[in-house]
Amino acid sequence: MNVAAENPGSWRRILGTLALAVLLEQLPWTGWALVLRPDFVLVAVLFWVLHQPARIGFATAFFLGLLADFQDGAAFGQHAIAYAIGVYLVLFLRLRLLQFDPLRQAAQLFPVLLAVQLAVLLVGWLAVNPPAGLSILMTVPASTVLWYLVALIVRLWHGKGLQDRA
Repeated sequence: MNVAAENPGSWRRILGTLALAVLLEQLPWTGWALVLRPDFVLVAVLFWVLHQPARIGFATAFFLGLLADFQDGAAFGQHAIAYAIGVYLVLFLRLRLLQFDPLRQAAQLFPVLLAVQLAVLLVGWLAVNPPAGLSILMTVPASTVLWYLVALIVRLWHGKGLQDRA
């Protein structure tokens, strides 16, 4: 029996989730779907940093940020720096976030996701390739909704239900 496959924090599950997030970023998004597209890679990285901080940290976030820069054609390191800031903020708020239900977690993560996108915007303005506009901030509400859905599914999967039980 494979114990690593049953462990919720196994490397196979973590890498599979991160690979799925990278593939979702590759889909041909156009029009309003492009504006309302959540940052799948950021949400996946922050989720695993929150639940497995010993396995996923700054190096993984920085590497996936460089991959996101490569995919988007952005200034090299633009997303990497922002993802590292997001990881720092989630690690700083980790014990607080783990106490909340999915709705309150999403509400607490909204400013973190906003700070990450503002860092992407700021680094883009400082680099030679500034973003076209403030549409990069439109991913924040979509990422917050995605976080809520993922946290709710994980909570239901573990059998905790929708209400908090003492």
